[in-house]
Amino acid sequence: MNHSNLLSCGDILTVRRSARTRNWQRKLIFAALFMGAIGGADAQDDTFAASAFATCPSEAFLTQGAVPQTFGLDLITGDYTVEAMSHGTTRSLNALGFNENDRFFYGWSYEHGQPVRVHNDWGMEVLGDINVTNNNFYVGDVSTTDNTYYIYRRGAGYGLYSISLDSESSDYLSMVRVIDGASLNLSIADMAVNPIDAYLYAVDSRGNLHRIDPASGRSVQLSNIGASGGFGAAYFDSDGNLYVGRNRDGSIFKVALGSGSYTAELFSSGPSSNFNDGARCASGAVSASNNDIDYGDAPDTYATSLDNNGARHGLTSNPGLYFGKGVDGESNAYAYPLSDDAAGDVDDEDGIQMVTDVVERENAIALVTASEPGFLNAWIDIHQDGRFDAADQVASSVPLQAGEQAVYLPIPDGVWPGTTWARFRLSSTAELEPYGGAPDGEVEDMQVRVNRNEVTITSYPSSNGWATVAFEDNWPLMVDYDMNDLVVYLRTTTHRSSQGLLQVDITGELAAVGAGYHNGFGIRLPGVMATGIDASQTRFRVNGQNVTDRALVEPGRREAILIVTEDVFNYVGTGNHCEYYRTEPGCGSDIQMSFEASVVFDAPVDVEIGGVFDPFLFASEGAWHGAHFTSPPGRSYEIHLKNQSPTEAFNPALFSNAGQDASNPDQGHYFLTHTGMPWAVEISERWDYPLEYTDLSDAYPQFPTFASSDGEQAVYWYDPSNAVSDLLFSE
Repeated sequence: MNHSNLLSCGDILTVRRSARTRNWQRKLIFAALFMGAIGGADAQDDTFAASAFATCPSEAFLTQGAVPQTFGLDLITGDYTVEAMSHGTTRSLNALGFNENDRFFYGWSYEHGQPVRVHNDWGMEVLGDINVTNNNFYVGDVSTTDNTYYIYRRGAGYGLYSISLDSESSDYLSMVRVIDGASLNLSIADMAVNPIDAYLYAVDSRGNLHRIDPASGRSVQLSNIGASGGFGAAYFDSDGNLYVGRNRDGSIFKVALGSGSYTAELFSSGPSSNFNDGARCASGAVSASNNDIDYGDAPDTYATSLDNNGARHGLTSNPGLYFGKGVDGESNAYAYPLSDDAAGDVDDEDGIQMVTDVVERENAIALVTASEPGFLNAWIDIHQDGRFDAADQVASSVPLQAGEQAVYLPIPDGVWPGTTWARFRLSSTAELEPYGGAPDGEVEDMQVRVNRNEVTITSYPSSNGWATVAFEDNWPLMVDYDMNDLVVYLRTTTHRSSQGLLQVDITGELAAVGAGYHNGFGIRLPGVMATGIDASQTRFRVNGQNVTDRALVEPGRREAILIVTEDVFNYVGTGNHCEYYRTEPGCGSDIQMSFEASVVFDAPVDVEIGGVFDPFLFASEGAWHGAHFTSPPGRSYEIHLKNQSPTEAFNPALFSNAGQDASNPDQGHYFLTHTGMPWAVEISERWDYPLEYTDLSDAYPQFPTFASSDGEQAVYWYDPSNAVSDLLFSE
């Protein structure tokens, strides 16, 4: 606790909560009425009735001010609410701890110079004239393990003292010195008892972490947590994690002692003040139990979920501050490929619009809409390494007014071109990290495309649209011909300079698997050799996670062949009562697999490729693929789009005119019937495919005309207006 440069609690709250004055005033009025009703029980009131808390409060509490007030503190976001406007005293209440044995708070009253018990109405009861010193104490906590209240003050005349709270003990409510304050000479402002090992822990002003044996008073300096300042509030949770609140800025740091780590991580932004102390029920977990928090939805490598200390904002005390038209909350993040829009009734990702491209060494412009004044912080993963760091920050504490405004985002040199993630955070707190909690506001994550200078970028079918490729996996037989055995949504992008092709990006979603066979999915880059690919810069992600256990480019091949997955069933499940994945009525689960591939070349490649490149289905190794084969065909079995030649891995002997296949490699005919019907189709938009066991020609009656005319007639056969809607899969 720092006694200098003091602000009153009212002054502090006025400074930090100016953006939410009306809501704050309402809480103060309610709390004042509440305390008036109970009378703020004084220690001298003969009618005082002791009442314990009904349950163990897992929420943290923070008592502040020379005339103390107590606030409920949400450690997850740093948000706080008024619990007690008064404790019936005119002087400080400090050294707080909660006793889980009797469910009372204990603290030190500066007015009485004695320890006190705090009841559930927040009134104080003096525990008798037991102070054996002439001093007050501002460091303390309760050990539930030995039912003892510990207090400490440095200096030879002070020290560490124990006060038994066990009414059956011979030294009940006796103040016994464990060690003098010269031998235990620590510059600490609070301490907390670890429920795991029952030791006292504290962090001094230099950031040194100390463990104190409450029986002997001996201390061990464990490490430095990497943060410094006066830490006036300390808490533990049931997992043995230590939380310390820094006075000067309210930052709450987490030290994961339970994992063996001594390095502090900024956990949330709480209230700043002096004359403060914290307490909580240490056996309670720090977890979100309601939907009053807004999270981002980028992949979890970007610190999105609570387990990864993800970016999050409280929605309780200042619900009027958000991006766009509104915000909804969730109890934890829905990390990509999920979205928090799936959890709420509001599409709240509406406050950020990129007006310009994101190009290195230029200012990108974002159109930002804020409901109230606040501060903007933003990051773009310009190196595409799956995390936000200091080099990625493109907006720092930018003040926003209510309404729509343009914000310039300076993009540095050395960007990695392609699709990446951006994070935008709005709060009344000026300085935020890309992770951790904030007491109010909103976080919006979005995908953006980062470009190099003097590079032409072309996307198919568009920068945010999807094409569809769909396969029938019974080649060379027609069988059910429902064209939903494998359905993939694709978007491809080429980066080209005047010297040639520099990079290709492929983004996809696995939309449906209506197959009983195990199949893989690959994409060939026509005309590109594998030797021209820079493997060190090529990247591949599935569901936002970097794939490191295998190469994206198929090894041992001359051609540039990309293997997205060797078996689609490695990533999807059919769900309850469903035989297939997203092809039957009532089986419309969320898409479970998304992928992103960026292939970079050693030198510009003089080749023209576009569209969806060359997607193909192949049989999984060792998997049965129908009675047509005497043994599993494995990688040698492929299905491509009509008249697209197979890769070098294909077994040409499979072109034997068996079944309904009419392939003729000498004439350039591949994977088609005598009437021109294919085993794979590509549509330049997100396509509604047929239900399971529904013939493509029944669902889309114009398709046979299109196929037999080589695309000259019925060119819009795939339009929903030309379909039999009852025969299409619907989510």
